[in-house]
Amino acid sequence: MNSAAAQSSAAAQSSVAAQTSAAAENRASKGQLSVKVPDIRCAACALKIERELIQLPGIDQCRTSLATKTVVIDFDGIQADIIFSEIEKLGFSPILDNNEEAQLQLNQDARNMLARLGVAGIGMMQVMMFALVTYVSGPDGIEPAYTRLMQWASFAMATPVAFYSAAPFHKGALSDLRLLSPGMDVPVSIAILAAYFFSVFNVLTAGSEVYFDSVCMFTFFLLVGRYIELSSRKKYQDGVDLSISCLPVKAAIADTGMLVPISDLKINDLVRVDVGELISADGIITEGSTLVSEMTFTGESLPIEKRVGARVLAGSVNIESEIVVEVSVVYEDFVIKKMADLYIESTLFKPKFSILADRIARYFVAAILGLAFITGLSWYLLDSGNWFSIALTVLVVSCPCALSLATPVAYTVAVASLRKFGVVVSSGEFLEKLADTSRIVFDKTGTLTTGDLTVIKIVALKDVSEEKILALCAALEKVSRHPIARAFELKTDYKVSDAEYAAGLGVLGAINGIHYRLGVSEFATENSLSPPDDSGIWVLLADTDPIAWINLSDEVRRNSASLISDLSKRYKISMLTGDSQPEALRVANLIGIESYEAKASPEDKVEKIKAYQSMGDQVLMVGDGINDAAAMGIAHSSVAVSPVDIVVQEAADATLLQNDISRLSTLLGFSIQVRSVIRQNIYWAFGYNLCVIPLAVSGVLEPWMAALGMSLSSLLVVLNANRLRWIGEN
Repeated sequence: MNSAAAQSSAAAQSSVAAQTSAAAENRASKGQLSVKVPDIRCAACALKIERELIQLPGIDQCRTSLATKTVVIDFDGIQADIIFSEIEKLGFSPILDNNEEAQLQLNQDARNMLARLGVAGIGMMQVMMFALVTYVSGPDGIEPAYTRLMQWASFAMATPVAFYSAAPFHKGALSDLRLLSPGMDVPVSIAILAAYFFSVFNVLTAGSEVYFDSVCMFTFFLLVGRYIELSSRKKYQDGVDLSISCLPVKAAIADTGMLVPISDLKINDLVRVDVGELISADGIITEGSTLVSEMTFTGESLPIEKRVGARVLAGSVNIESEIVVEVSVVYEDFVIKKMADLYIESTLFKPKFSILADRIARYFVAAILGLAFITGLSWYLLDSGNWFSIALTVLVVSCPCALSLATPVAYTVAVASLRKFGVVVSSGEFLEKLADTSRIVFDKTGTLTTGDLTVIKIVALKDVSEEKILALCAALEKVSRHPIARAFELKTDYKVSDAEYAAGLGVLGAINGIHYRLGVSEFATENSLSPPDDSGIWVLLADTDPIAWINLSDEVRRNSASLISDLSKRYKISMLTGDSQPEALRVANLIGIESYEAKASPEDKVEKIKAYQSMGDQVLMVGDGINDAAAMGIAHSSVAVSPVDIVVQEAADATLLQNDISRLSTLLGFSIQVRSVIRQNIYWAFGYNLCVIPLAVSGVLEPWMAALGMSLSSLLVVLNANRLRWIGEN
């Protein structure tokens, strides 16, 4: 690298370091810190960071992702800059997991890797040409003087490869040895340096055996594997880039027109969104009506009509006309911000086998070094001239790099694919548990039905106009995210105080000093009243006495029946709903569900899930509202339907963003595919090592074969994992 490039690189790294330090110092002493550590190289590195950080006072939890080179720390009572300092003491270079900085670092790493690859590739080709002369010279060989010339030429070409191209391996090995925690870089570095210096010694002493070609091939093939891994991480980082690329930097305050950072917006602020602009906050439209594209969340290109009272999400695109939005949540709770956070969190999951593989890998390096030494010594004592070559081959071929990558790469690709498919996973364990599902339990309203409820009838019990009844309901329902609230999305001048939402029951609040309740009759009044008839969904509005019955209509999703028909072939199906028996029966008959329970409260749903589990069922709970959260929490796995509810449904393992519940069938099939791919990777990684180590020990393999085999083994694992990129497209 020339001096200008070196200065540019140093400046970029210095800038990133300065920004990281400043950001870290400003962090509070309690919370969660996400850190990119580009020089995590193997499972041993990840385990080392976890093991050392968790011992610090104030660190509650530490998790690492080898595939994305991310460390997430939950801390309380310790400053973030101290955590950064501790990671640096371990020999790593942490940067704050800020998308812009992470992308800068990835781009810098890619440039450096390409430069090292170029040097290694040129060196390998030239040294192979020099070695080829000796290989094809016949039984009589060539003149000693020419042999010496080729050796010196190979020495000249291999030197920059051994010390510049292979520098990442040497740096990693030195750090590991200094901390007495050898990782995968240790045997690789030893193999490269041993082959190089052994060859140099023979060149200086006019020996016949040199391994400069092996040095170059080792380095080139291993760098190719790392570059492919780096490319996968760049694709992952693009997928994480949700809160940056899909959000405007600033929002326009409606009254003053002043631009403020979206992170400074407060609840109840009014922001103006012009045509063609990204909506700057999650909130409620208070002025105007428009068409909104929510493609970022659902993948659907068709815009959705939004009027006064409708909810909109930050990151959506305002297509038709200017609107004013009242901010309903702070920046940290924006749906799109939660999606990015959950996306990162889900890649940190480690299945049980992955944890076991990491532990094995931790001790495997020592075993590799011991095996290589014993093998080399044994062949030397047998007076074999190839003892050194055989020892090098064992050293390289035994590295379990593919085993370390087998699970994390597959999970990272799978989670990224799910994001593109319209599924946000909050727990990586979700895919592992979903594949074991034996019974699926559905909520009804908003899940099997559209959730687009409309008011079709009002039965007044007091002398109150229908307009006032609807206005009171609209004001009360502003605190609710249940599908019923969508039936009352209209403009109202009423202001509610002390508003509360009771999951599965209704809403309450004070308007002009009068306390109102809206919901099921036993919640709205002290007595359980019967609705006027059995049609549709009835809710009751009351103050001290009942005011009015409101009848709501909800249509079954057009693809619910076909979904239930498909899933019934593989799973047991049940439906739990808080609605009346006639309404539950109507929907069950329409979609073909035989097992259902009506008038089920959130507590009833929990007890029913427990009952299914006591019978041995692995239950998947599918719902759409906070009234389903308790059941989701107790179920073996859970899926929430509707992007609006992603913030309140933290109990769910995954959120289906597409307004297409039929995708649930594809999701279930995909979970089985993910498990299959992971098993294939693990079987291959173990099988490869079990097969090639005996061949290396017996002297059948050449050093270059070991380097090529190790790289191809890791490459095969990565390529197999990348088959998971095409969910729903097969």
